[in-house]
Amino acid sequence: MSSKPVKKQRNQGILEVKDGTKTIAIFYSRKLRADEVSFLTPTDFPLQIGLLEQKTERTVPMHRHRDFKYNVNKTQELLYVEKGKVDVAVANNKWKVLEKKTLTAGDFVLFTGASHSVKLYAGSRVLEVKQGPYPGKKKSKIYK
Repeated sequence: MSSKPVKKQRNQGILEVKDGTKTIAIFYSRKLRADEVSFLTPTDFPLQIGLLEQKTERTVPMHRHRDFKYNVNKTQELLYVEKGKVDVAVANNKWKVLEKKTLTAGDFVLFTGASHSVKLYAGSRVLEVKQGPYPGKKKSKIYK
């Protein structure tokens, strides 16, 4: 049910990849800047990403988050490149590649519904974040 691919929408260090009107991935440059606290994802995304950048010292008071029951029916995945180099390809559900990008230290990408491949070069270190619990290797992925 994919419409015509819309490849890129750039906004101050953010590259949004769309398939029709659906956002399937968002690339974030290490050059991205925040005005203290900026949330980089829409409020309805199951994975919320914020960027905190302080010019002066600030303390967030001790706190905890309330327990909520969430109805999440899709997996979103964030890759943060700590060091090295990583090649990423993003495709729609029909396996058509819509974007290829090389990420280096400080860059990150959020997969919001995209098929994707990742090539990690020797010496790379990448942090991966996605919702749990993990359903196991056989259930978690669909391969081309």
